[in-house]
Amino acid sequence: MSELTWQRTPLITIAFFLFRQLKQFVTNISNLIPVLAAVFVAGKNAVWLPFALAGGYLVFTIINAVLQQRFFLYAIAEDAVHIRSGLFNRQHLTLKYERIQQAEIHEAWYFRPFKLTILSVDSAGSAGKEVMIPGLTMPLAQELRQRMLAVHEGVPASSATPTDAEQHQPTTFEQRFPVSEIVRAGIIDNKLFVLLAVLIYPMSQLDLLEDYVVPWVQANVSWLSEGNAWLLVSGAVIAGLALLFLLAIVVSLITYHDLHLTIQGERFQAKSGALSIRTLSFRYPKLQAVYVRRNLRARLLQRSVVRVSQLQPRQAQAGGQSGQQFILPVVDARFFARFRQELRLPDQELVNWQRLSNLALLGPSMWLAVLAPVAAGVLFFAAESGVIGLLLSALGWLLLQILVVLRWRNYGYSFVSSTTQPAEQWFVVRRGVFSRNENWYPRHKVQQIDVEQGPWLRLLGFAHLVLHTAAGSESIEFLPYAEAVKLQQEWTQEIAQNHRRWM
Repeated sequence: MSELTWQRTPLITIAFFLFRQLKQFVTNISNLIPVLAAVFVAGKNAVWLPFALAGGYLVFTIINAVLQQRFFLYAIAEDAVHIRSGLFNRQHLTLKYERIQQAEIHEAWYFRPFKLTILSVDSAGSAGKEVMIPGLTMPLAQELRQRMLAVHEGVPASSATPTDAEQHQPTTFEQRFPVSEIVRAGIIDNKLFVLLAVLIYPMSQLDLLEDYVVPWVQANVSWLSEGNAWLLVSGAVIAGLALLFLLAIVVSLITYHDLHLTIQGERFQAKSGALSIRTLSFRYPKLQAVYVRRNLRARLLQRSVVRVSQLQPRQAQAGGQSGQQFILPVVDARFFARFRQELRLPDQELVNWQRLSNLALLGPSMWLAVLAPVAAGVLFFAAESGVIGLLLSALGWLLLQILVVLRWRNYGYSFVSSTTQPAEQWFVVRRGVFSRNENWYPRHKVQQIDVEQGPWLRLLGFAHLVLHTAAGSESIEFLPYAEAVKLQQEWTQEIAQNHRRWM
C-alpha cells in the first residue's frame, strides 16, 4: 500500500458529491413524507420553519460535499483500483479487475466542459455496492473500463487497451434507435407517475386548490356552477395526465438521446444522452439475468423494455445509490428477435410453459373468502342502503377473485435450451395480468436450490422449489414433494458438473 500513488479528484468534483447528496434526498423522499407533511402543517403557524429547514439542509449538503471531495483518494494499480473515502468513518476499498461485474462511463453535463467523466463500477467483492470515481479524464476512464471488462484468457489486463480490443473484437451488431422510438420509451416509462404518487400527499397539505385555484376559477369562469363542476375536475385530471406524459417524453429524449447499441464479440455497449452522456458496457460471461417488461402501454405500442442484470438487487444502502444496469428502454418485436439471439435466448416457440398446480389458488381464495364477509358487514352499515353495500362487496370480491385466477393463469415457468452456439440452458418465469414480464436466468449460474415445505404443504404433500441466483430468487410453488426433491437433486448435480465461468 505504501508504494501506491494516491490521487485526489479535481475541485470541480465537489459538484459531483453535491448532486449525489441531492439525488439521495430525492430517492429517499418517500421515507420523509410524514416529516414533510408535519413541516407543511406547522408552517401555517410558523412561516419561517420550512425556509429554515431548507436553508440548513442546503448548508449541510455543501459542507458535506466539500469534505467528501477533500477526503476522497484513489490509486490505480496493475490489477486493481484502491479507494479511500470518509471523514469520521474511514473506508478503504480495493476493486480487483477480475471481480468487476459492470463498468459505466458517465459524461455528466457539469464535467463535459472540463473533459472529465465519472466511472461507475459494480464489483462482486464490494457487497453489491456501487463505487463511483469522479473527475477522471476520458482516456483514463476508457483504459480502466477496458481493463475491468477484458477477458483475461490470453489477453493480459495491462495490455487491454481500447486499440487492442478493437483489433480482437470486430463489431458483430450495431443498432441506433430513432427519435420516434425514444418518444415511445417516454410513453412507456413509469417513473414520473411513481413520483406523482409519492408527492400527492405532501402536495395536498398545501391547500393550493382551496386557497388559490378554486377562488380564481369561481371569479373568472362565470359559466362554472356546482352542477357542472365535474367538468373542471375532469379537465384538470386530463390536463395533468397529458402534462405527465409530455414530461416523461422530454425526460426520455434527454436521457436516451442518440441511443446507440454496439456488440463486439461478447461485449455489449450502449451509449446515450443529450446533456450527460452515459456509456454502459458488460461482457456476456457476467450476465446473471435478462428481464423483459411489457406494461399495459408497452403492450398497446407493441414494445418491450429489456434489462440485463449482473448483480444481486440492492437493499437500501447508506448513500442511496442505485445499481446501474444495462437497459434498452424500448424494443420492437423485430429488433428483439435479433437481440435475443445475441443474448442466446431461445425462441418463444421452443418454450414449453408450465403452470402451477390448482392448489396455488387456494391461499388467495381463502383470504378473499374470509375478508369478503367482513367487508360486506362494514359496507352494509356504512352505505346509505344496506343492499347497495352488499352489492358493492360482492362486486369487489368477484373482481379480486378474477384477478387471482388471471394471475395464476398467466404465470408460467420453463427450463429450455437455446439453439445458439454455444448453447445456453435457461430457467424462465413469466407473470402479470395487465403487464407481462419475463425473467430469464442462466441455469448453470443458479447458486442454491431449496425445497421448502411448511405445515400446510406437508399436509397436502406439496413443496415449494426456490432457486437462488446472483440476480435474485425465483420459486416454483405447489410441486409434489417427491418431484421437487427429484428436481433439486438433478439440477444440483448438473450445475455442480458445469465448470463454465459465471462471473
